Amino acid sequence: MASPPPKRTRRFVSLHLKLLLLFTLLFTVVFALAYYWFYTFATNQAIRRIGEDLRDTLVGAAAGINGDQLIALYETGQPNEAGFTDDPRYQAQIDWLDTVHKVEPRAWLYTYLKGNQPNEMIFITDLFSRYNTDKAAGFQEHYIADNVVPPYAGLQDTTLDLHPYTDKFGSWISGYTPIRNSAGEVVAGLGIDFQADYVAQVQQAIINSMLMAFAITYVILFILVFMVSRFFTRPIVNLTSIAERIGEGDYQQDLTVLQKDQFPDEIDKLAEVFEIMVGKVQQREQNLKRQVAQLRIEIDDAKRQRDVKKIVETDMFADLQAKAEAIRKRRRQQLEVKPSEDDESTETTPDGPSTETQPGLTS
Repeated sequence: MASPPPKRTRRFVSLHLKLLLLFTLLFTVVFALAYYWFYTFATNQAIRRIGEDLRDTLVGAAAGINGDQLIALYETGQPNEAGFTDDPRYQAQIDWLDTVHKVEPRAWLYTYLKGNQPNEMIFITDLFSRYNTDKAAGFQEHYIADNVVPPYAGLQDTTLDLHPYTDKFGSWISGYTPIRNSAGEVVAGLGIDFQADYVAQVQQAIINSMLMAFAITYVILFILVFMVSRFFTRPIVNLTSIAERIGEGDYQQDLTVLQKDQFPDEIDKLAEVFEIMVGKVQQREQNLKRQVAQLRIEIDDAKRQRDVKKIVETDMFADLQAKAEAIRKRRRQQLEVKPSEDDESTETTPDGPSTETQPGLTS
């Protein structure tokens, strides 16, 4: 016969702790989702705001550029040894770009053309030439871009690339718009790299504020959940303790302590049902004890009868019974013989006849 599998050991975890862990996990998920939503929403709002500023800056800056002068500069201007040009028209173009930059310090402007090679851009002016020549594109410099879709689209209409990208010079969002000549024809494009540090600042501010708010709210909610779960589980803990004492045979328990006078709930109903159940269990236990006592008496009587039967059916008992019968038989014989002997002794007495009155001689 196969042995039963060993009983698996289970670790007791109180309902209070389970509720605490459950609500803590729930609040963590809710806060994580709320944080993600707010972070994404605030970031998108910041990018949208930057996009609006970028579009306004593009349109205003393009309106102030002399398209005829710009294309003439590209066609007739001569680069210098530094890679830029000493042409006064170049300085006039840079002056306007610098004016826009002073109005909107986040904006760094440049002008360009579409090259003949795939993904090729040709720079005409770059505001960085006045502030940091290491970052600036040279006059008539040809550049093969990784992605020229937005700049090429900017030669036809105002185009924004609102996906922040980062290089060694910082984080940027770019926009492009066409530059027209006096005849209204598109002759070049204006590009603006907008510093996206504002987005990073917004994101960092969200992280800092949300972490602080999360920590404070989390602690407060944890304390509230601890207190509320303890309040709701206390009657169950008390009922469990009472049930353990009843299980040990102590039926004299006061279940009214679990019941509330006002606003009764399921715990009160459970206490009432439990109290009725305890009374029935106690009554059944008493009935069972009486039945067990009666059954024990019947069992003892049956056992005695079996023991007597076993003794009676043995050869030793039969022999003893025969001996006892023989003894009783001899006893009866002795009792029958003794009266006869007494009569004979009376008739032969030397002193004369017996003084015992004989039957029939009485007067």
